[in-house]
Amino acid sequence: MNKIGFVETPSEIANLMVELSTISKNGNVLDTGCGRGIFLEALIKYNYTNITGIEIDSELYNLCNSKFGQFSKIIFGNFLTYPFDEKFDLIIGNPPYAHFNQLPSEIASSVKRIIKTREGDIYYAFIIKAISTLKDGGELIYIVPYHFFYNTYAKIVRETLLKHGKIEIIIDLDETRLFKNENPETIIFKFKKGNFNLKKEKIKLLKIKTKKTNVKEIYKKAIECLNRGISNDLFDYVEFPHYLNSEQWSSFVVNIPNFPSIKLKEIAKVGVGLVSGFDEAFILKSKEQIKFNNDEIKLIKRFVKGKNCKRFIVDGYVSYLLIDDTIKNEDELKNKYSNIYKKIVCYKDIMSKRYLPKNKQWFHWQALRNYKFLITNLHKKRIYVPTLDRHNYNRFSLGEGNLLPSGDVLFIQPYKEEDIYFLLGYLNSDFFRRYYLAKGGRRGRRISFTQKLLENVEIPLFSKKIKDRISNLVLKIINQTMNKKDTSVLEKELNEIIYYAMENQEFNNTIKSNQKENITLELWMY
Repeated sequence: MNKIGFVETPSEIANLMVELSTISKNGNVLDTGCGRGIFLEALIKYNYTNITGIEIDSELYNLCNSKFGQFSKIIFGNFLTYPFDEKFDLIIGNPPYAHFNQLPSEIASSVKRIIKTREGDIYYAFIIKAISTLKDGGELIYIVPYHFFYNTYAKIVRETLLKHGKIEIIIDLDETRLFKNENPETIIFKFKKGNFNLKKEKIKLLKIKTKKTNVKEIYKKAIECLNRGISNDLFDYVEFPHYLNSEQWSSFVVNIPNFPSIKLKEIAKVGVGLVSGFDEAFILKSKEQIKFNNDEIKLIKRFVKGKNCKRFIVDGYVSYLLIDDTIKNEDELKNKYSNIYKKIVCYKDIMSKRYLPKNKQWFHWQALRNYKFLITNLHKKRIYVPTLDRHNYNRFSLGEGNLLPSGDVLFIQPYKEEDIYFLLGYLNSDFFRRYYLAKGGRRGRRISFTQKLLENVEIPLFSKKIKDRISNLVLKIINQTMNKKDTSVLEKELNEIIYYAMENQEFNNTIKSNQKENITLELWMY
């Protein structure tokens, strides 16, 4: 059988993970995927005496059995389906990472049975099976990609962890290059099985500060950080309250104050952009010299892409040919829109192979999401933001009328036009960025803006005085930005206004007093 998602773990990382365990050296230990024996070697090195390993690949099984068979029990089999006749005090390893669609059918069926979906990763199933294979009081120590913290289809993993125990340690290694030819956003986590009052539990979190390091330094500095309980030059250290529900988790720790609020979706339409499915055919490049007729000109639309979001303002646009299903058939396109037809017909074979909903032709756009709303309100100003961003600041950008969102941006259109400058200021503030990251927006060193998260963010019910100050300041920032002048002083003032308003409870005076409790700002950020 082909090796499934096999990437060898550095020995220093295996040593670090073994040192996280507190079980007895004669406890039952299981390595859930032996590979070439890195974890078996570490366990033997640290004097564990009752070791079991399981490996599905025959070549790797034979290697481990010949090398470590005298020190441990090596099983040839599939961890996800193997009927163990005992439970374990410690389960450790680096499970395979591979999406359901990449798995052989026999493996895929066992993954689906465990995680109840075809949309997850094999390591989700490893975590769930490992928890069921632990003794009460047992420990699970895995190194896995970070995305089970936030992925919708990993909710069953988060539910299982919360139901059966607690997370004691998270070592967030971000995108540090640990594995040859692979660069996932990786964490090491330690889970302890048992009944705990999670409201009283805390998680020890180590967050790596830089990718410019090596595995020897990671081992040394992580152990030092945990032993001393303080940050060092490679890791930030903090203890924070345990997760209490299975909604998206974050390793970005911020103590967010309680504040009277309203959800963004109650005051604005939040939506995803339009997807052509094949930009090359539909984008009008500046060098193209095409004389369009009057009907064709009506199909040319100006789109905001992520690259046009310059923070506070939209800078430029991209012209697309937007062909919707009002053009019913190819003959109509060819006869009425002949110049457009000539431009795109060379892509017909490729575009015909796109996924298209029923009743769509090869020349139609793939997904015109929110299309009726967007066209009806085409003349209105909107806020745009890239869906995925590596900048260390938010890029919510104001676009004038007659613009549409591309597939790589989200749009926000307030129901009351007078809210647009206040929202633009708040969403670009330092406070909101910290708040949003704490709600699960982090993706490695990137930030992800999703419709669901944005719809449900809390917008403070500031007093009219504060909202007006923010709006007026944003107008100044926009003016300075358009004139290519420095805005740092104005943006600092914007952040100060928001923090001042939070600390001094400058909220709408119609808010009941009990909604104003616990307005304290204790922000801790990486």
